[in-house]
Amino acid sequence: MRIWVSGARGKLGAEVCRQLVAAGHQVVEADRIGPDPVDLMDREAVARSMAGSAAESTTGATAEPAVDAVVHCAGIASPEGIEPVELFEANGISTFNALEEAWKLGVRTVVLASSGSIYGTAWSPEEIGTPSVPVDEDTELRYVDPYALTKDALERMGQMYARRGVQVTALRFHWILTPAEVREYIADAPPEENRRNLWGYVDLAEAARACVLSLQPRTHARYAALLIAAEDTGRHEPTLELLARHAPETQLRTDLPAHTSLYNCTQAAKTITWTHHSTWRHP
Repeated sequence: MRIWVSGARGKLGAEVCRQLVAAGHQVVEADRIGPDPVDLMDREAVARSMAGSAAESTTGATAEPAVDAVVHCAGIASPEGIEPVELFEANGISTFNALEEAWKLGVRTVVLASSGSIYGTAWSPEEIGTPSVPVDEDTELRYVDPYALTKDALERMGQMYARRGVQVTALRFHWILTPAEVREYIADAPPEENRRNLWGYVDLAEAARACVLSLQPRTHARYAALLIAAEDTGRHEPTLELLARHAPETQLRTDLPAHTSLYNCTQAAKTITWTHHSTWRHP
């Protein structure tokens, strides 16, 4: 397959590109940095990037084929220090341009990088807490912050193009980290600092693998929004101890033994055969 990846020079995008190339796919990088920069806010630039350009061969001029699929990883990853209007414009317009230009070219497989921040806990001006755990795709969206709004808009856009016939998979990535970053930012940090995020994470390589798996054709629903998180927390303490000490108001809907994650990714296993294979606990 020939796959167009936006944000190809970013943390997630670069790993997605690496895995796609390793799997034998051809990657078209779309990023504002690099040898062939693409302004994802410019509809025409996105269209040119997806469509490719004429390539000279010994037999004459031939046109590169249009891409077979799109993986849209680009966007502002953190709202800190960003004006809300700039945040919404960047995340919203870049997503619409990717979907619309893919649709016009006949691309019928799209993967969108959504976020676990869509639930509203991560960037709320005031901590809103989580009423019950584990969190899953049916958990109510209670956000009051613009960043979560941009991810909700991303998913709604994806739903619209799915109704047009595109297979769209929106992946709600939790905090994308390497094992070393889990140790630094979660395991070795005061537990109160990550109460909003319920001490969760997703390994960078595992997040990228979810993107690759989402490219497989499905015979059921064209649209899917899937939570993507590790099966364990990023803490040394048992999960129930963390809840009792730092989130006693949160209702427990099922048993969570040992270090079990407070995020349920069963739907990802059913839809794209993805499960989190690794853990930060084993270097």
